Amino acid sequence: MAIENSSLPAWSDRIRRLLGDLKLTQAGLAARLGVSPPTVSRWIQGRQEPTAEGYIALGNLARQLDRVYFWERAGMDTSDIPETGAVRSISSLRVDLEGFKLISSSKVAKDAAGKGVAVAIPLLGVTAYGDRIPPKENVALARVELEEVLLAPLSWCPHPEQMVAMHLSGDSMSPVIAPGSILFVDTEVVDRDKLHQRIAVVSHRDLGFKVARFQRVGRVDLLVSANYKCAPVDVSNASKWKIFGEVLWWVSREVIPES
Repeated sequence: MAIENSSLPAWSDRIRRLLGDLKLTQAGLAARLGVSPPTVSRWIQGRQEPTAEGYIALGNLARQLDRVYFWERAGMDTSDIPETGAVRSISSLRVDLEGFKLISSSKVAKDAAGKGVAVAIPLLGVTAYGDRIPPKENVALARVELEEVLLAPLSWCPHPEQMVAMHLSGDSMSPVIAPGSILFVDTEVVDRDKLHQRIAVVSHRDLGFKVARFQRVGRVDLLVSANYKCAPVDVSNASKWKIFGEVLWWVSREVIPES
């Protein structure tokens, strides 16, 4: 158990305590956060306070009250974030999502061994289309509002700080992904070579976000929908189609047929 040092700033003591909670060395924590070991050393010594990005990353690793403390130091509004006790289990994302069932890929399922450590994932007010006819107008990310904050196990997020959630509209990914689902996207993964045969969100400069399985066929990049009625979309033109990220998992409402 870490002992607080009254001569150091409170934030430094919190980081020191986090090291003990995670049973990590300073170098180990630096590796988890993507910063240099000397940076963590300066935090521990109270010589340099973390940036907002650093505090968010620390909060993603912390537990209970320390998590909220770090996020508040980053300037986040934590009023809508549920208490730790409200996070029911590893398959729970948020109390407000009760009625959803978790659908995970085999990759995610293998890593589903989180133990109480959650990542705060922003749910953006933006929709990836799964319609056969794309929307008429794109919504710029600069104008997108944050709807709420969802929680997911840290072990499910290879790049915690790059995770976002977004809505899905349309049936082009049925029956794999149901219309109205929420997609969890790793925006760190934008390398086309690494996305072959994986589900991805791709952004068109005029048409907005499109979700489908990314496939490379020779020199042609295609988005292939799960719904056979939807034709593949050629996204080879990188100046028009930008890779937004890889879809790691999604949640969807269970539709109960009317009796």
